[in-house]
Amino acid sequence: MKQLKFIIIGYPNKNTLDLVSEIEARNHLVSVIPLKEIVFEFSGNIFKASWNGYDLYKADIFIFRAYNINIDEARILAENLNKKNKTVLDEVLGSQFIQNKIFDASRIVQAGLNHPRTFLALSNASCEKIAIDLKFPVVVKPCAGQKGKGIKKIDTKKEFLEFFSKNQQKYLIQDFFNLTSDIRVIVVGSEIVGAYRRFIPKNDFRSTGKGVLSVSMKVDLILKETALAATRAMGYDIAGVDLFEYDGKYFILEVNFTPQWQRFKKATGINPAKHIIDYALRKYEENKNIMC
Repeated sequence: MKQLKFIIIGYPNKNTLDLVSEIEARNHLVSVIPLKEIVFEFSGNIFKASWNGYDLYKADIFIFRAYNINIDEARILAENLNKKNKTVLDEVLGSQFIQNKIFDASRIVQAGLNHPRTFLALSNASCEKIAIDLKFPVVVKPCAGQKGKGIKKIDTKKEFLEFFSKNQQKYLIQDFFNLTSDIRVIVVGSEIVGAYRRFIPKNDFRSTGKGVLSVSMKVDLILKETALAATRAMGYDIAGVDLFEYDGKYFILEVNFTPQWQRFKKATGINPAKHIIDYALRKYEENKNIMC
């Protein structure tokens, strides 16, 4: 294989540096570029994207890692890279990606997978109607939230109505499950990279905070099929699938786009970056063969 040029859209954090190491170990070139430093140009019916004078279309493989503040610009860039037949991870970013938990819930349910009962209220009047059918406590999550931020457990109907009278942000409302642990599975393409169990602290209901015990676990056939089905439902190349076990079944909590993996790496001893770069190179070869 010829020497290729990788572009990682993001910042040089630990996950990104894992990817850089794997790329350089294969004797390919790589640049880490914050999305905010890219210049977009629309001229003469042509879209151009450059960084410090470098034409991004000269690169071969693009891995999107950090862009949340500029999600619309990331989607525009990914869409145009897809049109140029560049290898993009995740390709879905430039086609049908919506960064919203209600979209995720919709896809998961349509795929026939188990998911906690979930409501979305767009007004105080709707919240009052929903409250009639709820069994408290419940969990509320910001529709556009990430990394467990903004998640809250609400214990009573009164507290629920007061919360939504003061918060105009869109929230998902979900049934509460009194869990002792949940599971994170890392998926790359159609491969299960590994999984670990996160034990929830006694005085909390979240598994994303500091001090959470994380232990590697084996992936049984049903867990494997469930995680792969959830990733396919979202159309992702790379995913961190969060699940829990209840009543003998696996329930999908979330399917995370561009997942972080430092805790996974520490718990399992597996570096997902190797699997991601191997997958990116296979995808590049497949795209090249299609074009020939």
